[in-house]
Amino acid sequence: SRAEGPLDIRPIELSDVIVEDYVPDDRDGCLDVFRTNQPVFFTPDELVLYRSFLDALPGPYLVVRGSDGGIVACGGYALRESGTVADMCWGMVRRDLHGLGIGKTLTQARVERITREEAVREITLNTSQHTLGFYQRLGFETVEILADGYAKGLDRCEMRLVLKAG
Repeated sequence: SRAEGPLDIRPIELSDVIVEDYVPDDRDGCLDVFRTNQPVFFTPDELVLYRSFLDALPGPYLVVRGSDGGIVACGGYALRESGTVADMCWGMVRRDLHGLGIGKTLTQARVERITREEAVREITLNTSQHTLGFYQRLGFETVEILADGYAKGLDRCEMRLVLKAG
């Protein structure tokens, strides 16, 4: 069921959303999306980390806008290991819009961008037990689960998607 709250607006249609590159003016909208996911999906301490991340992006970051131009989701990735691994980072959908396909749209956009990087052989991410099944349905495999890896009651799940063998 959808969460009720001050951001609850009419149901969004996937045809209404646009995926764009993040620009600095998107910072407050991304922080708002983050806050809607606290405390279940992110701990209170992580807001400081996310702010720092937005201020010094390690790679491409995308925003998903609704028909009113407001940010409804965001997420990015960074390359490591000489560009052979892409880490998906800080992906999130506004809490009252979970379950509508926006996260899938965002994830597919990130994977599509990553596959343009010829050297990338694998995509990795870490997430909590709350979104583990979502990423499994998109083809990611679970590598390791660290109980209470983020905080008490919030497990850290390491996942990967192999793009190319070798």
